[in-house]
Amino acid sequence: PGGGHLEEEETSFRWQCVEQPIGKLLFQRFLEGSAGLGAEKALWAELEAYDQCEEEERGKMAAAIRGRFFTAGGAEYCSFLSAAAMAPPTGEAPP
Repeated sequence: PGGGHLEEEETSFRWQCVEQPIGKLLFQRFLEGSAGLGAEKALWAELEAYDQCEEEERGKMAAAIRGRFFTAGGAEYCSFLSAAAMAPPTGEAPP
């Protein structure tokens, strides 16, 4: 009882590839070494930069990320993302 949450956490992408340093490094190396994943690699880098930027820069940076990676037909459109992942945060109008 109660162990199910831990098991779910240990298998999630976020836990394995974002929160765990070795998993994060391995995933970044996978993106770097895989042909055809240029947009995904660029998106990862932009999200990392977003996490590190100053609070007052976040709105502008988020809009740039949405325009670059979440706009259908764009050169770096990441079609694998779900509609929920691409939805603007609650209380924010779509671009």
